[in-house]
Amino acid sequence: MSYDGSKFYGMQKQPDKITVQGEIENSLQKLNISSAVTHAGRTDRGVHALNQVIAFDIPDFWEINKLKNSLNKILHPYIHIKKLEFANAGFNPRFDAKKRSYRYILSHVYSPHTSDYITYYPQKIDIPLIKKALKRFEGKHDFEYFAKTGSEVNSYIREIYKTEIYKYKSFTVIKIAGNGFLRGQIRLIVDFILKINENILTLDDLDKQLSKKELISKHLAPPNGLYLERIWY
Repeated sequence: MSYDGSKFYGMQKQPDKITVQGEIENSLQKLNISSAVTHAGRTDRGVHALNQVIAFDIPDFWEINKLKNSLNKILHPYIHIKKLEFANAGFNPRFDAKKRSYRYILSHVYSPHTSDYITYYPQKIDIPLIKKALKRFEGKHDFEYFAKTGSEVNSYIREIYKTEIYKYKSFTVIKIAGNGFLRGQIRLIVDFILKINENILTLDDLDKQLSKKELISKHLAPPNGLYLERIWY
């Protein structure tokens, strides 16, 4: 499924807030399907998804294409189920995932029409420098200093498989793939490397924070440029 995160208070259901999970569960209820929805990962308020994965239970009599069409009519226009299929019993979108990738898009030309979907960044980006910075995140690390404060996890160790940064027209795209990500991790990484680009921070500062020798900067990049791109199983 894909969704426009600018219209929701994140993926995860919250009391008295409009969330993606909440809207899907409400849509299922309208079709007389009483099922909780599990998802591959919670995205923050304003963060988008190109291929989020969810799971829920349905009665046997539902024909799957009819259900997909019925749900999309209710969820339109900000949430769209791209593919619906039967999963093995016990499938868990979060814990069964093997790899995930995120995309962060920066625009160097401001447009009010894309302000909810792309982060405006007027400064020129030193691509070779930021490639070096991103390369340092690859491999297994304890990312405690690159996680939102208050994250409740058993371990902060995650493995990043690949990082990329490239120019496309008036945009700069950052891509990060790994086995899993902590709350706010991508936005914290992006903010840090952009500060390196602006000479506010250095590669040495990054090494210190990544090795947990010193907590230097812990600010989140804006949510609007971030997309959950793909999940592998």
